[in-house]
Amino acid sequence: MVFAQISLGKFLKKRLHGLRKTPIHPQWLVFLNGHMTVAGMLQKLSGSVLDIGCGDRWVESKLNHRCHYLGLDYPGTVALGYQGKPDLFADGQRLPLKDACMDAIVMLDVLEHIPQPAKAVAEATRVLKPGGTLIIQVPFLYPLHDEPFDFQRWTEHGLNELIQAHGLTCQQIGYHGAPIETAAALGAIALAKAVLDALRNKRLSLLLAPLLISAIPLLNIAGWLLARLMPNSRLMPLSYIILANKPLETIA
Repeated sequence: MVFAQISLGKFLKKRLHGLRKTPIHPQWLVFLNGHMTVAGMLQKLSGSVLDIGCGDRWVESKLNHRCHYLGLDYPGTVALGYQGKPDLFADGQRLPLKDACMDAIVMLDVLEHIPQPAKAVAEATRVLKPGGTLIIQVPFLYPLHDEPFDFQRWTEHGLNELIQAHGLTCQQIGYHGAPIETAAALGAIALAKAVLDALRNKRLSLLLAPLLISAIPLLNIAGWLLARLMPNSRLMPLSYIILANKPLETIA
């Protein structure tokens, strides 16, 4: 059953990929501008950059010419439908790299999939050069995904505590998704999941699929429009983005 669900998930993911930039896609609001803040941070990096959980290596295309890119991923992610070509297969909790060898480390939508995230942050700290940069993006209000490898969520305060506990200095905490956008995105994803479940289980509720599918773009557009008409808030974002630095001098 698990393999059947993964196969169907892979098929639908490929079919929907070309629609990611349209409101027809149930995750349109998730993808919309979701990488813009991160892309701006990436363009300012220089030197050696380690991308943990590199996936399709989109980070590499956002770096400037002064960067040397190293993509790292876990072998099991291929089975979940990711088609990246990492330079190195390894576990983020046990990096096969020497101390203080990287100028920057990027972990985008990765930390929630690591059973012991504190170990991953500790390893990133170890591998970073003094003065090096760590960029982390994690979901806050977002459905379970890549199960069973989805272990936790953080608030911005929990992230700040995690970063500081390993001797890093948090320079910036950003977020993606106004409350209304987040609510609309979760609603669109829930509708798509209901259709997918009806399809898998061949239930009579599948007759409602055309109605649910047609509601997805309407919900996406309404969420996007209302988010721009109403005051913004950090109440319930889709995700957080953290920029942190390793101090130039650390106390042994």
